[in-house]
Amino acid sequence: MMSDTLSAAAIATRHDEKIRQRAYEIWESEGRTGDPEEHWFRAQRELDDQGQERSVPTVADASPAAAAEANSSATGEIPDERFAD
Repeated sequence: MMSDTLSAAAIATRHDEKIRQRAYEIWESEGRTGDPEEHWFRAQRELDDQGQERSVPTVADASPAAAAEANSSATGEIPDERFAD
């Protein structure tokens, strides 16, 4: 349970760092002026929108074993053991 909490905290930290970087890029692109909170929220929206676009997993994203298993489930074929984990 502790490792799940640490993993969630690490993910949140990485996400915040990505937002911070994007907010900085926005600030620079606007001549280093403007509202820092607006830059942060804009960066957050942009990154969240990107995440939603990539949230649908595909066979191309899967490991060879997972792709073989998904394919066998869809076709009813028995997967080749060479691709098992």
